[in-house]
Amino acid sequence: MDVIESRLKQRGVRLKRFDSPVPAAEHLAVAVADRLSTAMAERGQASLALSGGRSPVRFLDALARQAIDWSRVRLTLVDERWVPESDAQSNAALLRSRLAAIFPRLQWLPLYRGVTPAADAAQVDAQLADWLPLDLVVLGMGVDGHTASLFPHAEGLTGWLDGNCDAGCVASRAADGTPRLTLTGRALHSARFRLLAISGDAKLRTLCTAVEADQPARWPISAFVQAPMDIYYCPEDGQPDDSPV
Repeated sequence: MDVIESRLKQRGVRLKRFDSPVPAAEHLAVAVADRLSTAMAERGQASLALSGGRSPVRFLDALARQAIDWSRVRLTLVDERWVPESDAQSNAALLRSRLAAIFPRLQWLPLYRGVTPAADAAQVDAQLADWLPLDLVVLGMGVDGHTASLFPHAEGLTGWLDGNCDAGCVASRAADGTPRLTLTGRALHSARFRLLAISGDAKLRTLCTAVEADQPARWPISAFVQAPMDIYYCPEDGQPDDSPV
């Protein structure tokens, strides 16, 4: 742990460790609310991109309890499976469900539009341009080192990871070939602050390898582990019983 903390410190990144998922989720939610409140105080509104999947369930529940002016928050996703909200795998459906108490007040920018992945990405990119730079991005990471839907060795990955990527949102594919929509380095690197939430020893080992190797084509997360960023880590990977698969 000391080695990874030293490597991260060299990049201007802080690693915050928690004993279990509940305090990690609660502290992450408070950190997000504080960042959004600061952005609103400085610029009148705030923009936020959240990750979906299984891991953020407790965090999303905690976030919904934060008492800030959610009507001034622009919300989008870091990535999305190319499925409608009626599909159980939809990240948008997860956010709408877990943030139900605040969702109607949010300014929501969905990624899935139901045309084609490429056409949907182009529509999102056009709308997202007015949101950049984002105020805050909350990333997750897979055990393979992917973040958002930026997977190792994907065609076009090097360009997508670049902060000067032509598009802020593109159509990508998961490792199994299923279509996705993902924000690119153009949007993710623009963020005034980034948070990364990981849990479990396997993901910590992946993070250590990614930071040490510094090969984004193999470990896409390494392109984003740089200041300004905080990493929230806990060793347990348990989730609520009703969390999606």
